[in-house]
Amino acid sequence: MNILQFSVRYKRLILFGFALTFFSSFGQTFLVSVFVPGFLEAFNISNAYFGVLYSVATLGSAGILAWAGALIDRVPLKRYALMVAAGYVVSLLFVASSQWIWMLLAGLLGVRLFGQGLCGHIAHTAMARYFITLRGRALSLSNLGFSLGEAVLPVTVTAMIGVIGWRMGWTVISMFVMLFLPLLIMATLGRDPREHSESAMSDDSDLNTQETGHQWRRRLVLRDMRFYLMLPGAVASPFLLTGFFLYQTQLAVFKGWDFDIMASAFIAFALSKSGSSLLSGSLIDRFTACRLFPFFLIPLLAGFFLLIHFSQPLTVFAFMFLAGISMGAASNITTSIFAELYGTVNLGSIRSMMTMFMVISTAISPVLFGFILDAGHPFSVIINGSIAFVILSVILAIFVYRQSGNITP
Repeated sequence: MNILQFSVRYKRLILFGFALTFFSSFGQTFLVSVFVPGFLEAFNISNAYFGVLYSVATLGSAGILAWAGALIDRVPLKRYALMVAAGYVVSLLFVASSQWIWMLLAGLLGVRLFGQGLCGHIAHTAMARYFITLRGRALSLSNLGFSLGEAVLPVTVTAMIGVIGWRMGWTVISMFVMLFLPLLIMATLGRDPREHSESAMSDDSDLNTQETGHQWRRRLVLRDMRFYLMLPGAVASPFLLTGFFLYQTQLAVFKGWDFDIMASAFIAFALSKSGSSLLSGSLIDRFTACRLFPFFLIPLLAGFFLLIHFSQPLTVFAFMFLAGISMGAASNITTSIFAELYGTVNLGSIRSMMTMFMVISTAISPVLFGFILDAGHPFSVIINGSIAFVILSVILAIFVYRQSGNITP
């Protein structure tokens, strides 16, 4: 079954996952950042002050995520998704109507929790739970929602802010989410998502037996050394690239690049990320995520090596292209590997814990990179440190690779 046939056959669940990842964009840093000038002016605060505020909101959302994300294992999927959508809309409206700093903080915390955190968490958990032999393809197609959001929303929202202002912009976004996200959830899931899953639509009676075996609980996972061996590799891409993207201006100055070149290089990132997401999904179904885990960070490592040794303008395009390959494969592989090693019964609880660490890492890297730069160190210190971190992650991932012999593709 090719990717087109697969997407048509399982269109309802795939559309559900795609919608959740697309709508998560309104809580992602790349979109929140276009509202920052409006925040600074309206609340008369500095960039540093807002940076602290945003980090507090992100860390707060990460703390709640570990509990809230686990509820997907106990609450019916449709009800859970609709609850998240309701919380998302309330948070968006809270930002739009904020008159004091505490209201802005609370609104951003909710937007980060329900948007960045739980929308993606729902999509990934559903794809991993309701697909078995085709899990990689399901994840790769649902993740295209991220790429679509990155491609069209920043330009669209920036233009909208220029016409109606940032407060009305948040109001329009909240109305958009309120009108379409619940509708898509109800239309795609039906009475029971299992009616549209791989096992329900396949004649292969062995599908349901492939997920047998020990189903891990979260407390047992925390005692498993493999979880800690996987942790650096799982967070490496979002942790490092969040810092690099936030300080891309300083990187351009260090390399002597024009700022417009940096901005246009995101096209290479988006294209390679989309292609990598689709390819890695098929590879997971063929070889298993355990066997792929030690290798998906190698393109990012190659990109950092190019960045430290070359300064030609084309280098940034090569770096962004290679970074997109690793980023596109990251969420597919890390979600699938938890299902392979720990089962799917408690996948929401286990995956929410990893998502919490990922969100925390994206709050740490801006502070860490900023501290290094403020201390007067050149950007090469950050690049070399990133190389060391990725190499360590790959070495640790090799130990997880040894478990691949117990996984049947």
